[in-house]
Amino acid sequence: MARAAGALFAPGPRRCDAEAEAQGSFRGRRRRCRRRAALASLVALAIFGCGDVRDAPEMDAAGSEEVGVQGAAAGDVAQLSPSQTDVPSGAKRAPEASFATLDGGQASLSDLRGDVVIANLWGVWCLPCRTELPELAELARQFAGEPVTIVGLAVESGSPEEIREFLDNYGVSYPIWLMGMEDAVSTFGAVGFPHTVIVDRDGWVRRELLGPQTAEFLAAEVEKLLH
Repeated sequence: MARAAGALFAPGPRRCDAEAEAQGSFRGRRRRCRRRAALASLVALAIFGCGDVRDAPEMDAAGSEEVGVQGAAAGDVAQLSPSQTDVPSGAKRAPEASFATLDGGQASLSDLRGDVVIANLWGVWCLPCRTELPELAELARQFAGEPVTIVGLAVESGSPEEIREFLDNYGVSYPIWLMGMEDAVSTFGAVGFPHTVIVDRDGWVRRELLGPQTAEFLAAEVEKLLH
């Protein structure tokens, strides 16, 4: 059933290329078409389930095809320019976009410069995300008082009140920001959930992970960036 849904909602790369070539302005139209395809795939994931972690490839910071991330879903994350120096190998800048917070304010990853950041894209509708929430809560407790921030980006998850009520069951006290499904695709290049982005203290994305992670694994990644 999931395969049928994907075929209905998501045009493939070849179809995108053909549509764009027929309509002119090939590059721009192909990019928009492929973004619609990626967004449709995420909608299908939301309807039919988020998948099993065993099927979830790890993504490196460059979003390369060898780890299963297609360029069509890479989004508009800022790219490195040849003039930039002291850039970690394979890294890219963390997105500069701002997001609404549960208390009605605005926040961005750039506000957290100086901290190691674990940015976790999740949704109340995503069953693997629910498995991961207690692990992230434990991670936040482990690094309390250190320059480490865990932030959850709730994707299409309802009102702030509904999200707070949901998280009360999981012991989550770290910051929660709000975002739409299209932002998850265009800003972070998400291809499934949960999607975790690890950002170093200078604002460089060091790793991207697809599927639920453990506190033990993430703690080891954080320690590498702290020392």
